[in-house]
Amino acid sequence: MKSAFSRQTRYSIALLATSLLFYGFFAIYDGAVICVDSPSYINMHISREPLYPIFLSVLRHIFSDGTDFYLTIAAFLQSILAAFAAFILTDYLRKELKLSLMISYIILAFPLATSLLCRFAAKRSSMYSNSILTEGIACSLFLIFFRYLFEYCCHQTKKSLIMSGLLSFVMIATRKQMYLTLFLLVICILFVSLKSHCLKKGILTLILCTFSILACNFALENVYVYAVHGSAGTHSSDNRFLATMVFYTAEKEDFQHIEDENLRILSEEIYDICDTSGYVKHSAGKGWYDRVTHFGDYYDCIQIDTMWPAIERYVNDHYTGDSVTLEKQVDAVTNEIIGAVLPHVWTKVLATFADNFLSGLITTVAQRRPILILYTVFIYFIYMALLLIQIIKKKFSPILLFSILTLFSIVINVSIVSAVIFCQTRYTIYNMPLFYISLFLLILQSSRFFPKS
Repeated sequence: MKSAFSRQTRYSIALLATSLLFYGFFAIYDGAVICVDSPSYINMHISREPLYPIFLSVLRHIFSDGTDFYLTIAAFLQSILAAFAAFILTDYLRKELKLSLMISYIILAFPLATSLLCRFAAKRSSMYSNSILTEGIACSLFLIFFRYLFEYCCHQTKKSLIMSGLLSFVMIATRKQMYLTLFLLVICILFVSLKSHCLKKGILTLILCTFSILACNFALENVYVYAVHGSAGTHSSDNRFLATMVFYTAEKEDFQHIEDENLRILSEEIYDICDTSGYVKHSAGKGWYDRVTHFGDYYDCIQIDTMWPAIERYVNDHYTGDSVTLEKQVDAVTNEIIGAVLPHVWTKVLATFADNFLSGLITTVAQRRPILILYTVFIYFIYMALLLIQIIKKKFSPILLFSILTLFSIVINVSIVSAVIFCQTRYTIYNMPLFYISLFLLILQSSRFFPKS
């Protein structure tokens, strides 16, 4: 018994050491990498969720030597978190599924390989683990969240539920896209309550968890905005994403529905710039690939280069107040544009969503290149076929549960992203390692070489 325990401990140490060496090497090799969005987190801009700017601010105060050395510390801490996340998911699967060390190393290779694809195949200057972006912590936290969520579905322990809820709160406070975790948590609570025939208790648990996560996030945002910007409130500018979709899909006559004359003129001016520059949807090609490529190429041109600066100038010219008040007014103006135009373009927004959704399914498992589209169709076909075989055989197992949970995660994440922005890999990569881990485990389960429990 003692020998067996020490062997299992050695396996865990070996996996953790491998993961630490991998991420530690790239942290040293690349250092902290500043990206386009990095300054808004460093400068604690009100449009950003609070947790990541707080993380950087704490490090800046601890290592206050007047240099950017604190960003190097951030990159190293993020790399340690990435190593721990890859390890904790792998090690839990090893123990839960009674996997050998060799199989465990193959599973560990998937999150590591995903990071390598970011570094080399995507032609980035770094992996997300050492980039000064929310992905620097969110990608890792998501793997840890998924590990505890899976444990909750398997064993219904209070610890796994509390950890899942806590991590969901932390990730939503880091990045709005991570409302994905709340949707997944709700689904899993319902699954567990139905499985244990305790629906009333499950609904109560669901309500309590949802309320706690949302209330804590609301309180944190208000305290953060008050401490940094001097006036309580939540972060701003979430609606700019839907507004970009509206401008992309609209025609000029759609803005006639805006009642305020000054705002209508502003919207038409923004649209004219976008239309003349070829940014809007009717300038895209007819085929699906041309449409999603056009949308991805010009999304930031509409939002960052044209719409957002114009609305901010309009607010500064027509309203007075502190920075928080003006940002709220920017949101109000943007909402007015959306409210007036969206009812007249929603069918075209829905069509763009459908295009984006297919694109997101691809970027979850590969890159959106013509040669890889056939690969994507093939790999999803294999995944779904193996999944259906297990369901038809009524072989409900932890592997089947893990694979179904991964599929739900992919669909929900791609849906959230597709509704408001183009599906670049940065937004869909969260599920890439989980997809390939699930596929590998399904293949193992379907083979006679998989150990029977």
